[in-house]
Amino acid sequence: SKSKMKKKTTKTQEAKKILKKKFKVNTKIVFTEDGELVQQWPPVQKSNLAKADEEDDASGINLDKAKEILQEEDKFDKEEYRKKVKEKHR
Repeated sequence: SKSKMKKKTTKTQEAKKILKKKFKVNTKIVFTEDGELVQQWPPVQKSNLAKADEEDDASGINLDKAKEILQEEDKFDKEEYRKKVKEKHR
């Protein structure tokens, strides 16, 4: 009788199943009718350090390198914010 009863799957078990199948969750990509990329969430990292870091196969997290990457990404984010504010004022 115990083998017939199924246990409820928990959220963590479902998440592990999704990770095993390597689905990309929590992403949104919007295209035009021509097939051009309009919007992507989460935004792609633009810095060269981030691209170089993805290629490295070192294990663990290098805090110094991560800090440099975040500082470089902040430069791009600040520039985009300035553009938004200028458009808003126009």
